[in-house]
Amino acid sequence: TAIAMTAGTAAAYGLSRFGFGGNLPLALIQLRLFPPMAVMIPVMIMWAFLGLIDTWWGLALIYGIVTLPFAFWLMKTFFDDMPREIEDAALVEGCSRWRVFLRVTLPMMRPALASSALFVFILNWSDYLIALLLTTRDWVTIPVYMASLSSSMTGQLYGAKAALGLIAAVPPVIMGIAIQKQLVRGLTFGALKE
Repeated sequence: TAIAMTAGTAAAYGLSRFGFGGNLPLALIQLRLFPPMAVMIPVMIMWAFLGLIDTWWGLALIYGIVTLPFAFWLMKTFFDDMPREIEDAALVEGCSRWRVFLRVTLPMMRPALASSALFVFILNWSDYLIALLLTTRDWVTIPVYMASLSSSMTGQLYGAKAALGLIAAVPPVIMGIAIQKQLVRGLTFGALKE
């Protein structure tokens, strides 16, 4: 989530404010249009060559790459809705462009960042296919482990699956409660125009 939000926010701000990038938005959205299995076979080969199979940083990196387009498009719409006059006023007062981004824009984007981060986190948290293909035993995620709780010898372990499902729901719920105030503002950001 941190990788996708950092790179996605920086790219969205650059494209929204400066308009460079050419076909970057189209290229990023095309990453989401590919069938996951078509992309995962080359990724598995690369990850095996780099020694990233069944490592937490290998999973974090691929999740950051896969959810980057989602974070980018969410943040770009938020940046497009934010008035540029506030940033221009800070530039007139003597702030550098970098300082305007850090001290003016990002604090104003806190609700948008919170809601986008929650959606990206939920996408990463609930993914099954990537974790199934890139983990073997050390860094198995909850969805993959839940799928392993059934076999032809033991049958369906409904109690264990129910308990694990409840445990799996706790982190997204806690994150949603923690950012509840920001989340409501972030979801309605730019909904009302004057």
